[in-house]
Amino acid sequence: MARTIPMPSKEELPDGPRREFVTELRRYYRVARPSLREISKAVDDHDDPGVKKFTASAETVRRMITGKVLPERGRLYAVFRVLCDMAEVDPDVERWDGDGGYDYEPESNWQYLRRLWDTALEDESDAPPLPRPTPPPPEPKPTAAKENPWAGHDDPWSRDSGYSDEPPF
Repeated sequence: MARTIPMPSKEELPDGPRREFVTELRRYYRVARPSLREISKAVDDHDDPGVKKFTASAETVRRMITGKVLPERGRLYAVFRVLCDMAEVDPDVERWDGDGGYDYEPESNWQYLRRLWDTALEDESDAPPLPRPTPPPPEPKPTAAKENPWAGHDDPWSRDSGYSDEPPF
């Protein structure tokens, strides 16, 4: 049996949306208790094209289940789907709330996890701004040299500048 990665302490991962998301993701991880490499390999070998187009290294999986990173949605789905397969849980079944009934608005396991992920993303106060294209530098203003390539140069036939008076032909 693989060594289980412990849940981060509250000092490492304080209460809040990110901790709720990680706690829910770990529910699926704890049932099967796969190694991080097994999860990574299962993502690579999965039959579902929606899973197969993503990769998740063992380190990426570790960072996800410890709350160090909030993955992109596709990668989250790939890891979640693999964990569900390993835990023999249907990702699309309505989620049981544990209090003897279903949530007020029935959600599938995937919808619930995705909602927690979205809330955790919205809570990120230090999220980087959207990338904006860098504007091109302003066009330089035309100078006399660009309008007349000979501007500022001496004409050898107009002055005595050390050149011969004889034409070059």
